[in-house]
Amino acid sequence: MTRRSPQKSRLRITSEFKKLTHYVFRYPAKFHPPVVRALIERYTNQRDVVLDPFVGSGTLLVEAAVLGRSSIGLDTDPVAVSVAHVKTRRYKTRLLKQSVSTVLSALATERRSEREYLDRMFTDLGPRSYERQVKPIHDYVPPISHLFHWFRRYVIVDLARIRCAMETVDIPESHRTLFRVVFGSIIRNCSNADPVPVSGLEVTAHMKRRDLAGRLVDPYTMLETALHRAVRACEDYGSMLPAGVSSTVMWGDATQLQNHLTGHVDAVITSPPYHGAVDYYRRHQLEMFWLGLVRHDEDRRALLHRYVGRTDVPRSHEFVHDTTLRTAIAKRWEAKIRRSSEDRADAFKHYIVAMRHCFEGLADHMRAGSPAVLVVGHSSWNNSKIPTTELFGEIAGSAFTLREVLWYPIKNRYMSYSRHNGADINREYVLAFYRTNRLPRRRDN
Repeated sequence: MTRRSPQKSRLRITSEFKKLTHYVFRYPAKFHPPVVRALIERYTNQRDVVLDPFVGSGTLLVEAAVLGRSSIGLDTDPVAVSVAHVKTRRYKTRLLKQSVSTVLSALATERRSEREYLDRMFTDLGPRSYERQVKPIHDYVPPISHLFHWFRRYVIVDLARIRCAMETVDIPESHRTLFRVVFGSIIRNCSNADPVPVSGLEVTAHMKRRDLAGRLVDPYTMLETALHRAVRACEDYGSMLPAGVSSTVMWGDATQLQNHLTGHVDAVITSPPYHGAVDYYRRHQLEMFWLGLVRHDEDRRALLHRYVGRTDVPRSHEFVHDTTLRTAIAKRWEAKIRRSSEDRADAFKHYIVAMRHCFEGLADHMRAGSPAVLVVGHSSWNNSKIPTTELFGEIAGSAFTLREVLWYPIKNRYMSYSRHNGADINREYVLAFYRTNRLPRRRDN
């Protein structure tokens, strides 16, 4: 028999918050800092160790640190891991500013004139000029498929020069790691891809109209602005860090927590990827290459099977072939979706099985009475509302019990989703599970 969910009530959050390092890199569908702070204060205590197995850009880790909680973050997306890592480090501001000056000085002679950038609003480099300019820094141009579709030729040259300078100047490696992420933060705006949609990566009609009207792309000014902003953000974050807290970021798979964690955590607070909302694999394609996180397409494709929530899932994936999807709601909705689309049904099953693996892993690293708090969005399929709360209650299994359900509106359009089949998400829900004394039911039972 399906367990009834607790009554829903609104989560009270404040609209004011300190930016800290939250905006060093614009990350789609990120945790909203005031929400994270409210959840940390509600469900954890000072000196607790908090786990976020879908850490994204590290919002939970940043807020946990300034509130006196140590934290562990895990993510399968290499861009996410890089961003979360640099956002939670403590830097000495004076030395960081010196490194910024070193990088900008090295780039000063490489910059194009303002007159040329104005000309480049309407005309790009010709193929011969491009080959001549790119030749000295060819090794710093990433092997992105359809490179000239995503970038103008002169922008490719500028980005490669920037990348070369950052990798060769004499600065501390921890600063170089931060500057790489800052460099990554300008890639989308330097490209021809539309920076607004969170779903993936595309050159939209809107961007084509902007190009026809004349679009100024100056990577050097973008980088300089972003570097100075990052230094201020790191200084603000460092000034608020109490002694004795640690933030650990790992690249890993939330469905295989046993391979990454040892011991127990005091609480889990996370926002799992929404099924079919944001395709991080596509969204971060350009940044992965420019940051050197993948060397070629084969590297990137090797990551594909680890992502949770994609609508395009290989039919050969082991989760699609999983035969233990026994929960009533999951089986009913898989069958309903399958009547319309085999591919979407496979993706739905993949998501459900992946989240069940995650819950089983969490159960092994949580003591009885510890909270596992998930922020999720309720969506629909073909105008029918998916009972997300009840579905997660089933996925969690006997090792967890759902005690509290809260909700809050999504007001930031960069976090809101307008999706196909009437599956819009304009509220997020907080599902507060607690670890029971029961052992989790294993997949091979």
